[in-house]
Amino acid sequence: MCLSIASLRVSNDIYGEFVMLRLAAVSALCLGLLAGCATTQNLVNKVSSSDTPLAQVLKQRPDLVKELSTVEIRQFFNSVESPTAAQVKVTETGLMDDSVRSIRTIYSFKHVDNDWKLVETEKSYQCMRGKNTKTFQTAACS
Repeated sequence: MCLSIASLRVSNDIYGEFVMLRLAAVSALCLGLLAGCATTQNLVNKVSSSDTPLAQVLKQRPDLVKELSTVEIRQFFNSVESPTAAQVKVTETGLMDDSVRSIRTIYSFKHVDNDWKLVETEKSYQCMRGKNTKTFQTAACS
């Protein structure tokens, strides 16, 4: 009986060490991932000093965050490496206006002197009724 109790204590000690090593390994991995994210963010901040086109649109339109309608926001760049042009497309649906199905606003940006500059804003409407209910148009819905 003494032998089995001693064996049980040794097994518990080994299991306890295993759990502690596993916990330490997971903690180290999490810390490494967090440090990697911080390093990536620092690199992004060094590469470009200005806000991204998406960040600029969200600053210009804080109502998008609070709005109760459905909002779809997409950011496009002309290339993956060193983009020179970008667009942010905001589509709002489920609006309180019963004549408008959706409003689409396209913000066009150019990358000039390490800053993203807004160069054009286009607003178009998709109407609920009338001749053109399938595509977006620049004329307001009636």
